[in-house]
Amino acid sequence: MDVGEAIARRRSVRRFDRERPVPRELLLEVLDAGRWAPSSCNLQTWDFVVVEDDATRRALAEEVKSVLIAPVAVFVVYDRELAKEGLANVQSASASIQTMLLKATSVGLASLWVNALGDRDRVRERLGVPDDFEVLALVCLGYPRDEASPPAPQRRPLDEVVHFDRYRGRGGLPKSPDPNDWSLEELALYFKRKLQSGTRYNKPRASFHDPVEAAIERALAPALGGDGEGRRLLDVLSGTGLLTERLHRRWPKAALAVAEVGVDAWFFANRRAGGRVSFVPFPADRADAILEECASADEEVAVARESGGLPVMPRVLPRPPLAEGAFDAATILFRLEGIPRAARGPLLAEVRERLVPGGVLVVAYTSRRSWHRPAYALRRRLGRDSVETSPVPEPNLIGPFEPLAPAEVGELLRGAGFVPVGEERLEPLPDLDVILPRLERSGGLLRLMGKGLRLSNAVLKPFSTLLKPFARTRVVWLKRS
Repeated sequence: MDVGEAIARRRSVRRFDRERPVPRELLLEVLDAGRWAPSSCNLQTWDFVVVEDDATRRALAEEVKSVLIAPVAVFVVYDRELAKEGLANVQSASASIQTMLLKATSVGLASLWVNALGDRDRVRERLGVPDDFEVLALVCLGYPRDEASPPAPQRRPLDEVVHFDRYRGRGGLPKSPDPNDWSLEELALYFKRKLQSGTRYNKPRASFHDPVEAAIERALAPALGGDGEGRRLLDVLSGTGLLTERLHRRWPKAALAVAEVGVDAWFFANRRAGGRVSFVPFPADRADAILEECASADEEVAVARESGGLPVMPRVLPRPPLAEGAFDAATILFRLEGIPRAARGPLLAEVRERLVPGGVLVVAYTSRRSWHRPAYALRRRLGRDSVETSPVPEPNLIGPFEPLAPAEVGELLRGAGFVPVGEERLEPLPDLDVILPRLERSGGLLRLMGKGLRLSNAVLKPFSTLLKPFARTRVVWLKRS
């Protein structure tokens, strides 16, 4: 296999055949390729620690769960005191990883580059790595469990990323986790890039989703009936489409549409919900600009499919079917928090116009008047203050995010012409099964805080009902006046 083919065929694989060992000669070929990578001043500041011992693997798994997914685990370390200028030591060690990944592909092995290593100091100690070295990454190697190679994820077009003589691009997107620092156009581009990355966003956290979906079902049942037959439902700002997919499963016969700032989000939601989802451009006055990015109405677009039948997002998206007429119900699920404050009122006004008289609107949101706000204030203090670490309540919700004050939400909804019907308050206390492992893997102050959080939760749990006014998640449902 030549280098061009290896580059094109390499994939990040997470499903390895753990029962099939990697021959030692193949492993040494891959490691030797890493040795031939370029390095600053040819200092070759890297070392490769291959972990084979089961006890060591289990100990490391307390910090790095990925160490158990493949037959071979290679930790790449580098000397942090040599070639420091311009992060040359990091660049050199990274080049060795890429070289190993390409060699692995060429000899029929699957690989995964893992950066999430938990408490790196504890990993370094358990590997016996000297104090003046840093653990950069883990490389998982093995044979893939699935025979068929996954399809290539979407790539930005060459003419968008290449600039001759001078940079002529549009510049970077905002990095702030605050949606008020973003325009709707920038949000559409952010979601386009995230959704084209190949990530499926299909690992919901049951402790979060199950009670939220139960509350949504209770709120929508009067409007949609048992299976939704003959009813119309609009999911507003569907994002990754996870909740849209679940709405479709619950009411499979309802005519489902999504309102979005970009066609990419519609395509993602549509492929998750059976391919029967129509589209409502938001805001309405940008409909022409939004639809300009997809194929024309009479142009056919060939859409490749994965081995499981899931369509792969093409570079040019097919033109979505536009939703017409009024809807019996609409949902806005954790998305008011993700758009600029100035856009929330107009969004609710457009949703109201799309509903039949007496139609139901369900809004789920994260309350600022809860434990969520101080938890993420701490994250900012620790330097985790970007859109990639924004204060979303669940990892499948992406993008900038601003928890909302209940009084502000109520005022917005009443101002848009909605009449309150009911409300449920969920998550009065944090889910320690989710939070504590992350804190305990982080080490230092965060590990200590985790112990304090465990103690405070144990003390407060008997009083969780009394803490409902400070619950993180609120699900409210209303009727169009």
